[in-house]
Amino acid sequence: MTTRDSEATAISQADGGPASLKQVSRATRMKEAALRNLFLACACVAVLAVVLIFVFTFWKAAPVLSQIGLGEFLSPDWAPTSGHYGILALLAGSAIVTVGSLAIGVPLAVGCAVFLTEIAGRKVAGVVGTAVDLLAGVPSVVFGFFGLVVLRPLVAGATGGLGFGALTVWLVLAVMIVPTITTLTMDALRSIPMGVREASFAMGATRWQTIYKVVLPAAKMGIVNAVVLGMGRAIGETMAVLMVVGNAPVIPAGIASPLSTLTSQIALDMGYSSGLHRSALFGMGVVLFLISAALVGIVRMVSAEREGAPRRGRGRVGGAMAGAENQASPQGKAATAQVSVAKPGTPVNAAGTAAAAVGPASAAEGSRARIQRLLASGAGKGANKGRVNDVMLGVFRAAGILTSCVLALIIAFVAVNGLPVMSLDFVFGWPHGVNAEGGIFPTIVSTLYVTALAMLICTPVAVLAAVYLAEYAKQGRLVTFIRYAADTLSSVPSIVMGLFGYAMFVEAMGLGLSMLSAALALALMMLPIVMRTTEEAIRAVPRYIRWGAYGLGATKWQVVSKIVLPSAFPRIATGIVLAIGRAIGETAVVLYTMGQAINLPVTPLDSGRPMTIHLYELANEGINMQAAYGTALLLMAMILAFNLFARQLSRRSANKAKGN
Repeated sequence: MTTRDSEATAISQADGGPASLKQVSRATRMKEAALRNLFLACACVAVLAVVLIFVFTFWKAAPVLSQIGLGEFLSPDWAPTSGHYGILALLAGSAIVTVGSLAIGVPLAVGCAVFLTEIAGRKVAGVVGTAVDLLAGVPSVVFGFFGLVVLRPLVAGATGGLGFGALTVWLVLAVMIVPTITTLTMDALRSIPMGVREASFAMGATRWQTIYKVVLPAAKMGIVNAVVLGMGRAIGETMAVLMVVGNAPVIPAGIASPLSTLTSQIALDMGYSSGLHRSALFGMGVVLFLISAALVGIVRMVSAEREGAPRRGRGRVGGAMAGAENQASPQGKAATAQVSVAKPGTPVNAAGTAAAAVGPASAAEGSRARIQRLLASGAGKGANKGRVNDVMLGVFRAAGILTSCVLALIIAFVAVNGLPVMSLDFVFGWPHGVNAEGGIFPTIVSTLYVTALAMLICTPVAVLAAVYLAEYAKQGRLVTFIRYAADTLSSVPSIVMGLFGYAMFVEAMGLGLSMLSAALALALMMLPIVMRTTEEAIRAVPRYIRWGAYGLGATKWQVVSKIVLPSAFPRIATGIVLAIGRAIGETAVVLYTMGQAINLPVTPLDSGRPMTIHLYELANEGINMQAAYGTALLLMAMILAFNLFARQLSRRSANKAKGN
């Protein structure tokens, strides 16, 4: 018996035989081809969605561009009642709030990421990492509510104004972008081989020197990627900005002066606009879409540069990666040994020593001479390196602790004020008066209804698209374009998705303000999340499992349906749960697709009011702050529960994989 036959026999005995895996026939091949085309069609949904978003928003924006011209549209005068539709002041406002939030959020996020990956122990990293994940799940309207009630009075007291303006927005957006930048920066830092750090430590470098001179430069491309995506989040934020920005469409005189942004102006004017005024709002949507697509393109270019640098061996990053790989070779081990014989405790310049330790090795003699020269040049520069090391590590610890404290502060603020309102009458009661008194049961039903409907629409398409990308697709222009479209779809600002949903589903398709219109728009927002997590889950299934099934005569679809998808199900479920949490907390999309009617929806064509819209109306108008606190608490509890459940699923899946 051959080795292959023995393997097939073993697998057959272990799995109960190949009875469930049917042999290939002509009908099976036709079925496989049809399934492949179906999966390709699902993957192309992302491309179609991106194209339709641009087409419909541009179509709605065409009248204002054709009648007033691009020059007038980019002028600084925004006064729709006077026939002026210039968006320059709004563009300036978006740029101001974005740059300011990045200036605050990026150091905090990078510091937190460094703390979690390079400094913190396992238990502390678990607590802070959980806080970062949960902070990412807090709805934007809750951030805006927190900024309106807590941060705005503080800023008003410090500046002497009303508290509405750039400074308040900076603080709110900085907290909102921290989870995104932190998570992606952690991925970049973890991708740096441990050999790079070990080489730096062996030369006498402190932990701070290793982080600053070695690890961060090697991960700079990934950090740039994280910052760009955080920038996209800041530019596209709507509801939180709307609640604290002041909504004055002028270039502000100072950081405490009211201003307006593209997203906030769209949300403010859309309800009563018509004619050229509404067309100008869609023109803002086109601008936001182009900005988000450009940022995705930049991220992909940076990622390609990051992946290509090690292969080319260019600069410090390329040398680091190449050297880390060389440590497995005799030359690499020799270089490591040379580092070990250096004088212990000799002060070093970590940037130079790391480059020498992990740089491309030429000959052993040349490597030794280079290390000795760098050690000599770094001598006498580290007299206070121990003190500097302690100070900087303390800074990183403070960043991680501050992130956890922000989450705790938001939860405590909402809980302390919302718990007195919580009761069965509040949860299951019906609003009355001006919809500000009584309970919020119809809003809960509307939220769960539209989320479940969006999940049912999104999940099959996203999973099948991921199956195509992971199992069937060959690398080429089509796959690259599909991935770019999916990334663009995930970065489209929610307000732009709301405008598109209104133009296509509400008006063009005649669905009206309904649960179905909102569900279709939310499904498009959920699609890239489920696609990405499902593809990663499928790729995590070991290849040898597939080979064994193919050896038994299984077809591609039989392997995918009977082996791959069941094995990847826990991680797929994690992605679906995260997408559900995102949909529950969405505000801008449902604002223009579902309506605000307080009723109990029955059919998908019924309207409704989700909890996020109800919270915005209560808080922004100040008509019932106690009900706003209660709504915020219940909404945040639902989303945090979904995120904790997703985290638990991911952890159990990882433990199961380790056990196998």
